[in-house]
Amino acid sequence: MTTTRAPGGSPFMPEPDLFRPVVLITADLIEAYGKDIEAAYIVRANYAEAITEAGGLALFVPFEMAQLDEAFGLADGVVISGSEPGADVSSVRHAFETTLIARTLAASKPLLGICHGMQLIGEYLGGTIVRDDPALAATESRHIPNPTAEAVAHPIEVTAGSMLSAWARERTFVNSIHRHALSEGGRYRVAARAPDGVIEAIEGLGPGFCLGVQWHPEYRLSPLDRAILEAFVARGWSWRRRPDPGVPS
Repeated sequence: MTTTRAPGGSPFMPEPDLFRPVVLITADLIEAYGKDIEAAYIVRANYAEAITEAGGLALFVPFEMAQLDEAFGLADGVVISGSEPGADVSSVRHAFETTLIARTLAASKPLLGICHGMQLIGEYLGGTIVRDDPALAATESRHIPNPTAEAVAHPIEVTAGSMLSAWARERTFVNSIHRHALSEGGRYRVAARAPDGVIEAIEGLGPGFCLGVQWHPEYRLSPLDRAILEAFVARGWSWRRRPDPGVPS
């Protein structure tokens, strides 16, 4: 079977497959005017653009627990997105995303956490979200040098032997816009760090694709960003094409 790059897609996508892997992406839930009826889902368009460019079909998923089974049944992969720097997400979002992470890992579907998403995956796997690091709370910090993440901010040191190390040099640059961090001690391996020791990427210990990054690869500022997105979508395609255990071979 030959592979070609579909328009705006990844070279991992096989030619005969007419359907892109479906990727669920969570959003932020913003309350307005103190009224639930005015709440809004907010997510940057570049999340969908990045998944589409990598060969996937992006679907934003609302935090409706009653519809989780149906939404999850459509998914070939899941992205837990970022949030407002320094702000805790709503209890509704936290509960939904935690359940979605558990379901994704249990099903061995590809899971990608970005910024807050990395921290939440790490928390689910036994780590702790650090909210009081003075270096991250400072007015001037290399971890939030600008109001947006449109430019690289600092280097990271990629751990030898990690999944990331197959796609990047030991030292590469990433963007950054966060005030919380993740501790060590969870059921994950640290795949990259900033020069000050802050964890910049984690990988799950199981056989599936479970990756969390503290930066925002959806901006696609480097070959590493694009490699992460393409590998994630490719694993979604592989999950979709897996043999059905209920069908005799």
